Amino acid sequence: MSSPYVVNGLIDLFRRCGAIENALNIFSKCSLRDAVSFNTMIAGYCENGEIIKARELFDTMGSKDLISWNSMISGYADSSMFSEALSLLIDLMKKGDIKPDSFTLGSALGACAETGSLKLGRSMHSYCVVRGLESNPFVGGALVSMYCQCHKVESAEKVMQKVEDRDIVIWNTLLSGYARCNELQSVDSIIQRMRDDGLEPDVYTWNGIIAGCVENWCHEMALQLFSQLQSSNLKADIYTVGIAIPACSRLASVERGKQVHAYAIRCGFEKDSYIRAALMDMYAKCGAMEYAESVHDGSRSRDLVTQNAMLNAYAMHGYGEEGIAFFREMVARGSEPDHVTFLAVLSSCVHAGAVESGQEFFDLMGCYSVTPTLKHYTCMVDLLARAGKLEQAYGMLERMPLEADSVIWGALLGGCIIHGEVGLGEKAACELMRLDPGNSGHYVMLANLYASTGRWSELRGIRQRMNDEEMRKAPGCSWIEDRDETHVFMAWDKSHKRGREIYEMLNNLTAQMRLQHV
Repeated sequence: MSSPYVVNGLIDLFRRCGAIENALNIFSKCSLRDAVSFNTMIAGYCENGEIIKARELFDTMGSKDLISWNSMISGYADSSMFSEALSLLIDLMKKGDIKPDSFTLGSALGACAETGSLKLGRSMHSYCVVRGLESNPFVGGALVSMYCQCHKVESAEKVMQKVEDRDIVIWNTLLSGYARCNELQSVDSIIQRMRDDGLEPDVYTWNGIIAGCVENWCHEMALQLFSQLQSSNLKADIYTVGIAIPACSRLASVERGKQVHAYAIRCGFEKDSYIRAALMDMYAKCGAMEYAESVHDGSRSRDLVTQNAMLNAYAMHGYGEEGIAFFREMVARGSEPDHVTFLAVLSSCVHAGAVESGQEFFDLMGCYSVTPTLKHYTCMVDLLARAGKLEQAYGMLERMPLEADSVIWGALLGGCIIHGEVGLGEKAACELMRLDPGNSGHYVMLANLYASTGRWSELRGIRQRMNDEEMRKAPGCSWIEDRDETHVFMAWDKSHKRGREIYEMLNNLTAQMRLQHV
């Protein structure tokens, strides 16, 4: 092949077909390689997820042009290697002989948004202003997204006003940013301004706002907006459903969860494994395990996502034996468990008090090349501590190749309270207070340990320390849904309209429980 145009055309053809090995074969054998050949191969490697090979090829290039830098920076960004993308941009800026264009800046600003690199993002904004690129729709949209991700919606608003030819994507980015920053009161006015620009909200507009509501725990508003969307001329898509289901979970609203489920069935979304998993999680959190099992059993494809969701549901409800049996069936059917699977089955072992099974499954992780995380170690320490194997639990905590956090020390302290082990319990409590000194719950746990072992002097000392440091235990809170109305209850709260009746019933139940134990 004597023509570089033919060579580059063939390399690009194989790249576009996903045949990167064929492209490499031509590239390697050809002596007519130029910047276009290198750039095409770099783009092909990035598209195939072979980012290391792309960087190796990039580094061997003698003369890099802007396309080379853009391909590598966008490749890093598309592979979620945002720090590497920004580092490469800084290298480009230091060279000075090649100036970044709108494509370079757009990719790099996206990396700033994902990493929350506000300082670097602002520096890039200044560079965009100097280069006259702030009004460019691609760069302006990336700036708006970056500022919204960094919770600087006022700055995003200022950029927005300077962007030429604003499309619905940039408006949706701004609306989503305001919703995520809990500036929901501004949403209506922004929608009106969008309409003044000649644009109508689409389903992505609604998705951004509903997602913002869920992120800010405005679950009731999220479901109201979901209902409004259904009654509009737009149709909720699979992403809307995926956002609405967790809102039902957090409100423990099984009835509205069923409504969203029915909509998902009508639209064919229930076939998606992530929607099925979300539905199973929602039903489990609402206490409707029979519905969670029904969703699982009705699934034609038992993929790992769906099976993990069912296993998590068993663990969540303390169905330890069922969870262990389900895991064994999974493995027998040939499923390859991942770190989520093992975390769920270890949690089931904790609820079942199944120490031997827990140790068996923990050891099994290595067979599937799953490296235990701190959460897996926490489950094991909790399991051993609850079973009274406190020294073994402490030994695992000390030997693990990870730094202990307050959760794992809390699990050890919980076991010490159950079994009245003061010495080790005090050590765990000291570590908890060192790691999280302002948390009153740690002091309460230590007080419970002293109370359970009759250490009244030490108990008084802890309570005095809590009073001196003005620590208060946060009151417990729960809620239930009845006849489309949500009732919220807090410890010792008397603000409920039927509070007197509720406390009378509670006192009667307490009295009956005491009589049964006499």
